[in-house]
Amino acid sequence: MINQNETMTSKPNSKVKIIKRYQNRKLYDTQQSCYVTLDDIAKMIRTNEEVMVIDNKSKNDITAATLTQIIFEAEKKASQYAPLFTLREIIQNGNGSISGYLAKLGAFPQDYMTKQQVNTVVENASTDSVKQNLENRVATAATRYNTDTTAKVAAEKATVLPGLQQDEETPNLPGSSLGLNN
Repeated sequence: MINQNETMTSKPNSKVKIIKRYQNRKLYDTQQSCYVTLDDIAKMIRTNEEVMVIDNKSKNDITAATLTQIIFEAEKKASQYAPLFTLREIIQNGNGSISGYLAKLGAFPQDYMTKQQVNTVVENASTDSVKQNLENRVATAATRYNTDTTAKVAAEKATVLPGLQQDEETPNLPGSSLGLNN
């Protein structure tokens, strides 16, 4: 489900370093076979290494989110922040999203946002199909359970002796009533 092919095609002769992000948020460099930090990834990028971060469970490309996190962490450590009027403008005109703001400024190629929307639609469609498949399987299992339960009840009713009501524990046999066997 890797959807950001721009990373793979930007330098055709370079090898992309794959970093896996596990559920415990640890990052694992598959090439060096060791755990890395966000700072390590930032250093790799500064030395022009191609890096792709993949969520180990979903196999989604989370490189953009990881790089955004690196930028955010760097901003928190910075001695100077962007001017307040710029930050306010990002919130007002980009709905708080730096990428939304940059897109409105024209900082991305023209077809970039369209490609991103198509990728999102494709991912949502595959998620919807998995969800529908799961719902169908649950419905089938429930129908099968109800059929099995109905068959069991029918089988139990078929084995009831004549004259025996279903809530009685023993059948009424001749001579077994009170007062006859004294």
